[in-house]
Amino acid sequence: MTTAHPLLPFWDDRLPHARATVFCLPHAGGGASAYREWVRTSTTLDVQPIQLPGREQLISRPAIERMPDVASLVGELIAGVAPQSFVLFGHSMGGAIAAEVTAWLERERHPLPTLLVVSARPPVNQARPEPGEPEDEWLVRRVLGMGGTPAGLLDDPELRELFLGTIRSDMRLLRDYVPAFGRLSVPLLALGGTEDEVTESRLAAWQEHFTAPIHIRMFPGGHFYLRQHRDAVLAAVQGALTDSPAGRKTAHGS
Repeated sequence: MTTAHPLLPFWDDRLPHARATVFCLPHAGGGASAYREWVRTSTTLDVQPIQLPGREQLISRPAIERMPDVASLVGELIAGVAPQSFVLFGHSMGGAIAAEVTAWLERERHPLPTLLVVSARPPVNQARPEPGEPEDEWLVRRVLGMGGTPAGLLDDPELRELFLGTIRSDMRLLRDYVPAFGRLSVPLLALGGTEDEVTESRLAAWQEHFTAPIHIRMFPGGHFYLRQHRDAVLAAVQGALTDSPAGRKTAHGS
């Protein structure tokens, strides 16, 4: 273990004797604070949000716009601090990053997560602006439509420009993204909202990238269903962690 790291703003609030550490990656335009309540309320999992450059307290750092670069940055971080049992959790954009980090860890022969959780993210990006639609208008429409950002934030010109700058970088990160790996050997839990455009069938497309059968769990709600179902989502992660082969070994002390 190491001391506090700028990419781990809650590292000093680790949960002693936790079942596992859950490293969480944010949605496009989001930051580590999206998981603040998870840190405060979880009693069995040590929730550790990862802060990517270009947002919140790291707003002065250039955002990363290439998936291989962000995967190696986060992969090196986790390889240096992860305990024996850890989970990678990513919501929306964070799901793609979490999958690529897992692939990076495997390529570099580092310990792999006991469980990978991808939330509201299909393996292939399909969202595109309408022909002739200005990019900023499309971004605002997408963000507000998903319910992830208070509308008032975009009414302030300075905050709007800061936020759109982060979103633009994140969209460049995701534009034309397809998984850069073949088939991963870790267990995958795919989560989604029943009213989201990322449907169960789109989540099921992750199966071709994993050697073992993936598990899908749907919750009532839209793209940000996890805000209303935080405790149930954490319970689902806990349950999947226990059901994984490595989790069963740990639970039985073998």
